[in-house]
Amino acid sequence: MDLPTGVFPAQAFRISAPTAYDAATEMFACHMTGSRKPTTCAGFLLANSANNIAARIAQMFHLDMRLVSSPYPLYPSYRAMAIANGVAADDPALALCRADDE
Repeated sequence: MDLPTGVFPAQAFRISAPTAYDAATEMFACHMTGSRKPTTCAGFLLANSANNIAARIAQMFHLDMRLVSSPYPLYPSYRAMAIANGVAADDPALALCRADDE
């Protein structure tokens, strides 16, 4: 929650929702590193990557989660972050989103 809600349009969260689907193969990008040096969002890795195949494979081979941290409070799930940023709770894009505890 390092950015106030509404900085990115709700549509951006609809487009990125598949990163939180079960067995997803793409990871949620970090807004801080931008397109010049794209990287995965630390908040995503910490709060919503257990069901993401790409994140799990990265952890097996090169991603040391002990080195991942965030100084910011995190949403408990992708769904919660998307809803806080204007996506309706019943939006079809969120229907398949899973949280780490699911």
